[in-house]
Amino acid sequence: MKTVLASACVLLLAASSARAETLRVGDGGRSLADTIALANDGDVVEVPAGEWPGRIRIEKRITLRGEGTIDGGGEGRVIEIIAPGVVVEGLTIEGSGSNISGPDACIYIEPSAVGAVVRGNLVRDCAFGIWVHTTPRVELLDNHIIGRADVRVADRGNGIQLFDASHLVIRGNRIEGARDGLYVSATEDSLIEGNRMHGMRYGVHYMYSYRNTIRGNVANGNGGGFALMESHDLVVEDNTADDNQNVGLLFRDAEHCQIRDNHLARNGQGMFFFSSVHNTIEDNLMLHNGVGAKIWAGSVDNLVRGNRFVGNRQQVFYVGNHDLVWGEAGRGNYYSDYIGWDQDGDGVGDRPYRVDSFTANLMHRFPAAVLLMRSPVLELLSRLSARMPILRVPTVEDRAPLVGDVAGAS
Repeated sequence: MKTVLASACVLLLAASSARAETLRVGDGGRSLADTIALANDGDVVEVPAGEWPGRIRIEKRITLRGEGTIDGGGEGRVIEIIAPGVVVEGLTIEGSGSNISGPDACIYIEPSAVGAVVRGNLVRDCAFGIWVHTTPRVELLDNHIIGRADVRVADRGNGIQLFDASHLVIRGNRIEGARDGLYVSATEDSLIEGNRMHGMRYGVHYMYSYRNTIRGNVANGNGGGFALMESHDLVVEDNTADDNQNVGLLFRDAEHCQIRDNHLARNGQGMFFFSSVHNTIEDNLMLHNGVGAKIWAGSVDNLVRGNRFVGNRQQVFYVGNHDLVWGEAGRGNYYSDYIGWDQDGDGVGDRPYRVDSFTANLMHRFPAAVLLMRSPVLELLSRLSARMPILRVPTVEDRAPLVGDVAGAS
């Protein structure tokens, strides 16, 4: 019986393949829309070089590919994907409308388009590049998305917008000139990997999304690299955030996340933790930032170990109501300005590393005190705070600072 069923399946698949056809836009004078209307499930629609009017709806399981340009003419959505299993690849797609509330987009993927694949396209001059709306198992792969950099940031859409979706793969895309590169909202159980974001407000802007992996992405030259908010159970690893104006990696109200092996260099702040608890933060590099890590507003009960703070103007900026203690399990963090010794040669300093939180608290309570930065008076008060209880403020104490070989830190 099993053999009969298997043979029947093979015959059905063979019959389906035999029926599949390749239709070429322009043959017989047919437009893009007319060619798609003639196609059946499983067919390939080839778009040859040249410019073809867009604003099309794909309501059959077809592959749309080619060397041509599909132009929306500055109105509405250029391509809407409705059917499941649609593939759009290798095209140039441009010219949506400007309504970011609509939303107008180069490619809009409807909830019914389960398993759609958008691969290797040039997407440009649209309000939103690609919008995935409540759709599971979509793959966005190796697309180049160019936003409207000549439009003020508030009037741009995002390069890729993910809303209420799940089990997505977003890999290898290059995004520039949009409002945010990747905007992730209420999206779960997905992989965001190997994308590059440049010249926007945030490379990745992330809200209310759970159990996702964010790995191997690069965000540079933005206002902020990665802003991950109101989320839990994330794996955030091997990402690079360099030369961003404000912050490399920001967590707000994040819980039970694994944040490891990220490279954060030459940002205003390397990391910024706000009201985030029960996270593991390990083996990250904060290099030559204005502030290596800023810790604020109840960010407690985090495991912080193996991180390297190298050459930041201020290694750690902390404002809180009580001391934070790191390194209690015998492995703390490396600080390039640590002054101490390691007499037993175990790679751990013999005296704790204490953050100068007196200055941070003073700046927080009295912003005008910034005029005293690096003045002899402030330096004296900072040193006295370690010896006079009346001046002491809550701080970060690392009881097992790492010393020795930090090859690769630069």
